[in-house]
Amino acid sequence: MEMAELGAAANEKRHFPVSDQIKQREARRWLKSLGYKPSLLDRFEEKGLIGKERIGTGRNSPLYYSRLEIQSALNALKMDGYVNKCQVL
Repeated sequence: MEMAELGAAANEKRHFPVSDQIKQREARRWLKSLGYKPSLLDRFEEKGLIGKERIGTGRNSPLYYSRLEIQSALNALKMDGYVNKCQVL
C-alpha cells in the first residue's frame, strides 16, 4: 500500500511539480499528523534522504521540501523496520 502511495505521489509530481513542494512548517505538521515526531524531518535531512530548497533570496525565505522525497524516506524507514525485524527472527 505504501508503494502505491509513493507511485501516486511520483505521478502527481510529474504532472504538477509545484504541488509537490511544501513548506518546512507544513512538512512538520504532515509528519505529526501521520504519527511521527516532527524532528524526523531533520533526521532525514542529516542522513541525506531528503533535500531542502530555499525559494527566494532573503535569509527568512521559506524552506521547501518535496512530498515525494519525504514519502520515500518514510517508506524506507518502514521497510528497514520490516527487514531488521525479519533478520532477528
